[in-house]
Amino acid sequence: SHTYKHITQTSSRMFASSRAQVVVSPPKKVQSIKRTRKSSIKCSSASSSSTTTSEEDNTDFSRRQAVLSTAAGAFALTQNVNPSYALSGFNVVKETRDGYQFIYPVGWQEISVDGQAKVFKDIIEPLESISLNIYPTERESLKDIGTAQEVAETLVKQALSAPGALGKLLSAKERTDKDGHLYYSFEFVSKTKSYERHALTTVTITQGKFFTLTTGSSERRWDKMKERLNAANDSFQVYY
Repeated sequence: SHTYKHITQTSSRMFASSRAQVVVSPPKKVQSIKRTRKSSIKCSSASSSSTTTSEEDNTDFSRRQAVLSTAAGAFALTQNVNPSYALSGFNVVKETRDGYQFIYPVGWQEISVDGQAKVFKDIIEPLESISLNIYPTERESLKDIGTAQEVAETLVKQALSAPGALGKLLSAKERTDKDGHLYYSFEFVSKTKSYERHALTTVTITQGKFFTLTTGSSERRWDKMKERLNAANDSFQVYY
């Protein structure tokens, strides 16, 4: 928790912080579909046999409809987020006022950190977390600040590493979503005398707001966590 405070203080010197009222919409539980027991019907003639077959067909059709309805509901829940995430070990955060959404691993707990819009972390592994910061900005696009490499290097050195930590940028890239929003994503390592953290960050600008989503783990657990952390980082999107 002290690491979060250090990072927040450093970040606040770069950007004027703004708190957001955030509503998390956890995934709705998909109700299980109970199979209806087929009625025991004694067939004494070809007519009664035909009736039984017709009833079974109707029951099977109803079951198929229920399955399709359940799948559609799960898809609607996550919208542009891959619908399989909600059913395979991830929770979905969707906030409509500021217009963003992302996923994070099931089991992480929400905590409150001054200056940060959202923080979820593992209660056992303190370096495993995901956090979102939102700052007001007069910039209209990330291109106004610099390239993905330039922005990443500045943030890693000045905002995303704790005071005294040595931050090293490993890679940086950009992507554009179907609505034209530009994102910079990068991977870096932050090392101090007491720990080494491997992290991923995605940033974007929209509607006068600078969004910074960061997730990571200890270097020791990176190989085990990197697939889930990459999924969480890549899931971040804005829609205004």
